[in-house]
Amino acid sequence: MNRSLQYRAGLTIVVLLLSIWGLLPTFKALSISSAEREAAQDNPERLAEIADIDAKAIRRGLDLKGGMYLVLEVEQEGMNASEAEDALLRVKEILYNRIDKFGVSEPEITTFGSSRIVVKLPGLQDPERAKNLIGQTAKLEFRMVRQADDIQSALERLDQVFLGDARDVVEEAVEEAAIETPVVEETEVAAAAADSADNPFGELDDVLGADGDILPDNSEYLKTHPFSGLLVAQGGVLQSTPLFVEEDNVDRLQALLDDPRTAARLRGSEFQIDLNPMDFGQGQMLRPVYLVETKPILSGAQLTDANSASNPDRPGMWQVNFALNSRGARQFAKVTGENVGRFLAISLDGRISSAPVIQGKIPSGSGSISGNFTNSEASDLALLLRAGALPTDVYIAEERTVGPSLGSDSIRMGVSAAMYGSILVILFMLVYYRMSGVVTVLALISNIVILMAVLGKFGLVLTLPGIAGIILTVGMAVDANVLINERIREELRKEKTIRASVQSGYANATRTIIDANVTTLIAGVILLWFGTGPIKGFAVTLSIGILTSMFTALVMTRVLMEFITRNKGTQKMSI
Repeated sequence: MNRSLQYRAGLTIVVLLLSIWGLLPTFKALSISSAEREAAQDNPERLAEIADIDAKAIRRGLDLKGGMYLVLEVEQEGMNASEAEDALLRVKEILYNRIDKFGVSEPEITTFGSSRIVVKLPGLQDPERAKNLIGQTAKLEFRMVRQADDIQSALERLDQVFLGDARDVVEEAVEEAAIETPVVEETEVAAAAADSADNPFGELDDVLGADGDILPDNSEYLKTHPFSGLLVAQGGVLQSTPLFVEEDNVDRLQALLDDPRTAARLRGSEFQIDLNPMDFGQGQMLRPVYLVETKPILSGAQLTDANSASNPDRPGMWQVNFALNSRGARQFAKVTGENVGRFLAISLDGRISSAPVIQGKIPSGSGSISGNFTNSEASDLALLLRAGALPTDVYIAEERTVGPSLGSDSIRMGVSAAMYGSILVILFMLVYYRMSGVVTVLALISNIVILMAVLGKFGLVLTLPGIAGIILTVGMAVDANVLINERIREELRKEKTIRASVQSGYANATRTIIDANVTTLIAGVILLWFGTGPIKGFAVTLSIGILTSMFTALVMTRVLMEFITRNKGTQKMSI
């Protein structure tokens, strides 16, 4: 055996061994049953082990594994072309950071047009959680809570703003019902306002009875107090605020808070609703409402880290611990030192997470966000804060979910097509080329093994169009071997020796095979570079398959053919 043949034989053996080693995680992943995966949900160690095996196995795309397909619309109203493009790219980058930390394998996030982003999440098990994670802006702010003395005047101003709207609604309802209803006179409004001035929170105390039950009807009060009539005064429950809103009225109150006239009349302050309702018993669910300063003392831009942890003060609940950069820490220390005894509200996307009292100066630049968080909710919030806030609003324009069963059907049909096609090709090669056909079959099998190992080892995604690329690769590999066998036949007809015919056959076929495959490879690389979605999945397996088919045809089969014909006395060749 000459030295050149030894090198090629050694290279072939090394490549095959590495390919088999690279496919072992895939074989292990396929051997884990669904029942075993479900049982592992209660065993963290086994669950982590399975996750590690899956991470090293061949990754399947959305069409094979199931998952979620989203088209997101990025709000760009009021932006010029440059700002709109910048917002689109920033949203894409932030979404990628969020989803990458969320744990979805091989997410695909691409821009579409000037204002849309396409998100593909293969293997996603919790679509609702993913949608919440993608859509939230996670705008973190620290705001000082205004003093109780400021609340009454703020309520009165907002009641005056919306009083005309309330009267219009009443009058329209009266006209539609064709009945006569007494119109509230200005004197009555003034009298009601005067009565409320004696009480720090007006007539809000009357909304709750002595036993704490919410009265079923406060429509008369709402006629003269369209804003404060939605609120409930419950002093002594929270020191940070005496105001609450019934859970059923949260959206209605938020609509009034979002009205531009609200910000114009409050000037320097605003009302924000708590993230979580409080249970007052007997089915009464109320959310605290805080009057906070408009200008935040600190924002999430100064955040350097955030992570979830169990709440030591509330067993079973979770909190988010955060750390600030040096500039934020100095600002935080200054504000807390100057406002000891006041309440500091932690605001997330315009809702209050908590409003603790400042007990003293906090120089460490760290703190925690508490609430009725579960483990997953706290983890998601920490993730959102670490990834950063979206620069603008994002809306879901289109949503599709691919079930795992559909993905399994796609795999089964794709594998069946590849298997039937390969069987027919193998039968043809064995019948037509006999012993040389066996060499070709071994090369085809090795070609697929090497290709799949490359997919698994480099974390590339196998899609349904990718399976089509593998089938096409099989055809191209057969084509290369047909060229070689026919060249060898031509040399044998010239009455050359078998060894000389094999060497001449490979030498004459090599240039043709390289030319044909390189031109196809160029097309595959262009598809891979510019294509997206199915086109890219097809281009991945096609490009890899071209390289592996050239290796198996020009190196591996030559090793086998020269090994078979190494005896100089061989007088006949089965081809």
